[in-house]
Amino acid sequence: MSAAIFRMTLLVGSAAITLVAFTGAATSVGARSRSSRQDRLPLPFSAEQRRLRRQRERRRLRLTRGAASDSNPAWSPDGRRIVFESNRHRNRRSYHDSDLFIMTASGGSVREVTFSNRFDGDPAWSRTNRIAFESERNGEADVYAINPDGGVERRLTVSPAFDGDPAWSPDGKRIAFTSERDGDREVYVMNADGTNPVRLTTTAGFDENPSWSPNGTKIAFDSMRDGNLEIYVMNADGSGAVRVTDHPAIDAIPAWSQDGKRIVFVSERIAKGQRRLFSVTPAGGG
Repeated sequence: MSAAIFRMTLLVGSAAITLVAFTGAATSVGARSRSSRQDRLPLPFSAEQRRLRRQRERRRLRLTRGAASDSNPAWSPDGRRIVFESNRHRNRRSYHDSDLFIMTASGGSVREVTFSNRFDGDPAWSRTNRIAFESERNGEADVYAINPDGGVERRLTVSPAFDGDPAWSPDGKRIAFTSERDGDREVYVMNADGTNPVRLTTTAGFDENPSWSPNGTKIAFDSMRDGNLEIYVMNADGSGAVRVTDHPAIDAIPAWSQDGKRIVFVSERIAKGQRRLFSVTPAGGG
């Protein structure tokens, strides 16, 4: 089943947040491939539910179409463009044969940015106008960076183990990422040029999907350290990790609101296999 990218507006508390997300075939949350955010709603049963659904549909705009799988979108710093991964090039149909593409915020003027024979995906766009991404072009996944307007990709990590899930710090000077270089999946941070990698998490059970707070002082991530996949928040130096969700279902893939007051995440807490977006405060409140 193909995946498509949508732009939507969510009301989180009193704030409206515009985001891009993708829907389509789901894979397991916690696997290296990012899991699809299936947002189909059950058939409404009342006039009020139908009204609310119409409102949601008006706020959601489909940006990509076709048989290819388009996923993992990320905004440009000025909000005018979106970078995403897709297997559309040369009629590719394998997730492991995708490249990066850029389109306008309305879904137009799509152009290819990377040209690899292996997986390129999971992009992140910095405020300094660089795109970091995960690539398997040299075997195991590593983190690379490229200018969005073209140029040569620069390899930032060189490890025989998995390096991926790049996330830029707000000032564009550092990149948080996930790595298995020390035998367990942990969160690391490095300079924007790939130098000085530092391990931030040290617990048993994988830690992954780092996301910087807007002020750069905190990093949210998901972890299995307590036996269940939950959302945690730590200081940017790795200290003071706090669990902010507590539910028997999986909670994963955190993303901060622009004001830093909420963290949006994916969860199956409604029903197993049905992934929805939820939010929590950085301190763990509802």
